[in-house]
Amino acid sequence: MAITMKSEYAIRMVLMIAKENKVINCKEIVKNCTRKIPLEFAEKILADLSRNGILKTHRGRFGGYTLAKSPDEITVYDIVATVDNLDNTVRCFITPNNEENCGVSKIWLTINKKIQETLHSIKLSELLKEIE
Repeated sequence: MAITMKSEYAIRMVLMIAKENKVINCKEIVKNCTRKIPLEFAEKILADLSRNGILKTHRGRFGGYTLAKSPDEITVYDIVATVDNLDNTVRCFITPNNEENCGVSKIWLTINKKIQETLHSIKLSELLKEIE
């Protein structure tokens, strides 16, 4: 499981778009974020989120992004899984060809499962309530 800063940026940007509740362009998003996100990196993240149905793209002079769904329909898992690989990336380094016999692989699988369950359980609407 690899959750990176890309996920944090994606969550922050989606939250901002949801909070604004209007079409907002990438430059505005980057400018208004409390953490500085490089513009090109933000553009890539927003493109991924649009491609995967989290955001809707609006073209033209006053174009930008809005949510593609209601905040009740978007989970943190949806956002994180769009930008980061949530497959089990923890591998047994003792016996690489026989992970079932690795003493810690079951622990990591359990941890990965719990993390994914938690991410699935948190809706964007809940995060919005916390920041308002």
